[in-house]
Amino acid sequence: MYIIELDRWNIKQGLSSKPYTDADYIMADTNIQGINNAIQYAYNHGFTDVVLPRGQYALCYPRAIRMVSNMTFNLNGSTLKVIYDSDRKSPFDTRTTTDYYKFTGNSVIFENVTNAHLIGGTIIGCRDDRSFSNAAEERKVESSYGVVFQKSTRYSSIKHCIVRDYMGDNITFSSTAIRELAEFNMNLSLNSLDYTTGQTTPSTNTLATGFINIPTDAQFSQFQIAGAGYTRLTALNTKEVDVFFYKADNTFIGVLKKKKIYTDISIPVGAAKMRMLFFNETNPSKNLQITLKFGLIPHHNVVEYNEIYNGHRGGITLGGSYNVVQHNVVRDNGKGTNSFLDGKPIFSDSTRYAINQEDSYGDNCVIRNNLLYGSNHGILAGCYSIQIENNHIYNMDSIGINLYSLLYTNVRGNVIYNCATTIGLMSSNFGNAYVNISENSMHGGNMSFSTNNSYQINVTDNNFIDVTTINMGNSNINNVFRNNRIKYANVSGTPSITANKMEGCIIDSTTVRDITLKVYKQSGCTFNNLRINIQTPNGTTKSEKVAIDNCEYTNSVLINHIFLTKDREVKVTKSKFIDTVVKVGNINTPGFPATTILEDCDLIANTVSNLFATDFNQPSGMIKLNRCNVEISNPNFSYLISHDKTIVKAVFTLFLKECKFKYTGGSTSLNLRYYNSINPMIKFISSDNVFTDIILPAPDPGIYVNYDIDDTYKENVMLQADGDKYSAIVHHNLNTLEPYVFSVSPASEIVRPIIFITNNNSIVIKHTENINLKVTVKKLQ
Repeated sequence: MYIIELDRWNIKQGLSSKPYTDADYIMADTNIQGINNAIQYAYNHGFTDVVLPRGQYALCYPRAIRMVSNMTFNLNGSTLKVIYDSDRKSPFDTRTTTDYYKFTGNSVIFENVTNAHLIGGTIIGCRDDRSFSNAAEERKVESSYGVVFQKSTRYSSIKHCIVRDYMGDNITFSSTAIRELAEFNMNLSLNSLDYTTGQTTPSTNTLATGFINIPTDAQFSQFQIAGAGYTRLTALNTKEVDVFFYKADNTFIGVLKKKKIYTDISIPVGAAKMRMLFFNETNPSKNLQITLKFGLIPHHNVVEYNEIYNGHRGGITLGGSYNVVQHNVVRDNGKGTNSFLDGKPIFSDSTRYAINQEDSYGDNCVIRNNLLYGSNHGILAGCYSIQIENNHIYNMDSIGINLYSLLYTNVRGNVIYNCATTIGLMSSNFGNAYVNISENSMHGGNMSFSTNNSYQINVTDNNFIDVTTINMGNSNINNVFRNNRIKYANVSGTPSITANKMEGCIIDSTTVRDITLKVYKQSGCTFNNLRINIQTPNGTTKSEKVAIDNCEYTNSVLINHIFLTKDREVKVTKSKFIDTVVKVGNINTPGFPATTILEDCDLIANTVSNLFATDFNQPSGMIKLNRCNVEISNPNFSYLISHDKTIVKAVFTLFLKECKFKYTGGSTSLNLRYYNSINPMIKFISSDNVFTDIILPAPDPGIYVNYDIDDTYKENVMLQADGDKYSAIVHHNLNTLEPYVFSVSPASEIVRPIIFITNNNSIVIKHTENINLKVTVKKLQ
């Protein structure tokens, strides 16, 4: 361990106050030079640890402390502070302009180092001293950074530090390498490369580069293929490349196949040149927007156990590959409009954040076990792949986690609290991109992927509390929303869930509230205390169906309501309704019926006074029950159907078939009433039902039908004179007549009619007498 000798290296303790003099800046610059010289001295003499005597030390721009490989720099609880004056020129500012507030720099740099570590101190940036007297312009400044990882730095770290008040980010990763080739002439040709000889061969769908010289100023053993400028993904149609290596005399060494962008590509010993083969490409003039990164971008570095706050634009810019940010407090960076209380203006752009990967691309970074709060955005992740695990993210004005330009993301075990949007998705820009969102707890805000179709999204085993909108989108039918718990306690407005399918979810509310479900398939879900408005994602433009299976509803209302949508059929199978009303309706949308079908379901009325309800001012709708069990224990049960609007005429049909009704609420039978008003009824159909301990009302003529209208047709036919014969048409347009049998009564020899089928599949009865006949048409089972 080497303890820095302050006098030997001309390092001075102490911080002066504004207004700073030239002597103050010169002392700060001398401090930086002294620290760098001391670290290099320790390295040259075999030390692995350098300790700065505890105290306060001034820094300034543009010079930075530079870390050294295989060395730990221990700040020993010291404070390093950038001295800065927005309104006075620094003696080190060589610019000729008067916008002194644009003079920027960095404080600590990890550049092309390995096994270098910074620990145990406080580093304060220029924002602390800035006046923002020209607030409109100074608030746009972002190009000063506290601790920078760049140019192939690897296996290094910053630990147990406070880093605060920089204009860009307090800690940043720059996806730069020791040597880079960008916008170079690749001499593309519409050719392939022979895998045995390395020579060009004709092709119609691959592009081959010319020879590319491997830099010789360092002994590079690896490189990466990345994008150019802001185009992080390259313009390649296929993100995998075959790389062919050659000696200096063009002798072919061999090929490495299917090397994807952002990943390490080894350079063989003796290789001096290479060529690349790009697939599914036909245009030799295409700008592929490729940069070659020799020596790799920063990788396998760690930021842990730090407190990072008051960054003007952001807290951490994460990039590179396999870098880890863990166990940090990242607070009040890139502050939102509601969280800036120190009187200084916010950054001019909405891209303000705790952690961001806007330009610092890479592969497989990890953000875990951090506490993030007080920013405009939480995590903006745009890496090739990334793990976001077990973070607590709260009080973000905008997005908790936003994902973009990703091939794979795992968002798992996070608590996201009081963010306007919990998780958002932007375009992937990759084929077969996958996002896993599991075991998170999200409180408030919304989660919406409605405009995105480039991901396979898996949302499972999450806890949603008062999340107003959950929108999985409907462009990818394989997106999964499964085993999630959704709880509404203090949500404002009407919450909604949109998905192609929803499985195994529990949705409940502390009080009965409205919710809109735009879900085509629902399976194994439980609903409590909800008025559920069943819609579909595209219901305003086309007729759609909803399938519900094996679900359970308690103290709820299942509503199939038409309002400015097309007709909709909701089919519910093998489900259970406990004190839940099934309701259909149509308001101001003529010609589009609402149909709800229940098959093999159980309906239990312990407290509700009706099981079915309507809300119509336009025809029509129907509720149909097949093979359902209905148990009524409420002795105050009023009627089966409650009509909201009792003066509307002929808008609704209830169809009960092969159901079992049982009253269990007392020693006497239940006097059942069918409806609270006959006016809205088109038909009340009851076919082959069993009623136990229930006294049925007298049927209403013209409304009540006691047979199955789907397969039985009954008519009273009065034959009318037509010349010397009498005839009537009983039923029209049967698709086929073979499954049907016909009978006519009375059927004596005297009144036997003649029955025949016309060419348009109508049944015609003819007779020679004017007689009233009853004709039955029965479909065979």
